[in-house]
Amino acid sequence: MIDRQCARLLENAQGILMEILASESDPVAIGRRYTAKLMETFLGERVNGVETRDFRIPTGYREVPARFYRGSHVAAEADSKAKLVLFLHGGGWSVGDMDSYDGFVQRLCAETGAHYLSVDFRRAPEHKFPAAHQDCYQAALWAFENSHALGIDPERIGAMGDSAGAALATAVSWQIARQTDYRVNALYLLYPFLDLRDDHEAYASRITFGDGNYLVGRAGLTAAKQWYLYDDTPTEDPLVSPMFIPDLESLPPTTIITSGHDPNLDEGRLFAQKLRESGVRVSATHFASAFHGFMPFGVLDVAGDSVQALAKVIAEQ
Repeated sequence: MIDRQCARLLENAQGILMEILASESDPVAIGRRYTAKLMETFLGERVNGVETRDFRIPTGYREVPARFYRGSHVAAEADSKAKLVLFLHGGGWSVGDMDSYDGFVQRLCAETGAHYLSVDFRRAPEHKFPAAHQDCYQAALWAFENSHALGIDPERIGAMGDSAGAALATAVSWQIARQTDYRVNALYLLYPFLDLRDDHEAYASRITFGDGNYLVGRAGLTAAKQWYLYDDTPTEDPLVSPMFIPDLESLPPTTIITSGHDPNLDEGRLFAQKLRESGVRVSATHFASAFHGFMPFGVLDVAGDSVQALAKVIAEQ
């Protein structure tokens, strides 16, 4: 059963959506305004003691905006051994951005003791696949190549994403393992969205929790796919749908956080099973009373519990 705090937040979120719908008709604009307002309204208290720095990562085709997070309590002499987590935000590849997730990443930085690199990748539908993936992949390569300048250990670079961001983090980690001598040392997948075939019947959770009453529903998943992909893009391409990565053993130890009232719940469970069968070490934590996308909402007790669980795993890696 969903807990009282989560139920109250969902009720308030519906009110926010109704206000936006009264003045906006474009679906993409609605989604972006809605996401930004939710993040602002339900973040909770901002943390202290985190330093941030914005810059643009040079690539062969564009400069990718990014933000580096460093806990101000970290001793300078320990920087060369610091862990870095590449953070790739959710929002169906089309809503959400670096700024809307800023408070959440600051909290992660403060709680986990790792440094973070948040990537403001190009969004759909203006920029369809593979634009977002290319930006994230190039940012990851840049982090490895500039580890000394960033003050981090190149053997302790992890990748994290929530929902669609989890798909990006997984695909980037897989491509790095296949095409370079670098290795992502850990994956952190928060309620991952990993299968874009639009086959809702394949996952019971999409039927049970996909009516739209839990922030994300089947209609939203379908819209995300339509905005992100061209009509002829193969949905079983592992860079699109990491559920179909053929050599899962190439992935690093993986932490998967799932929520109970979530159309993507069964994807997280199935991916964890497939990873284990391929010999990948998996840490799976389930928050039965929560909903898809709950972790940035610091006003929820369950969000705090989930961040602490994540911090424990990160500290051990």
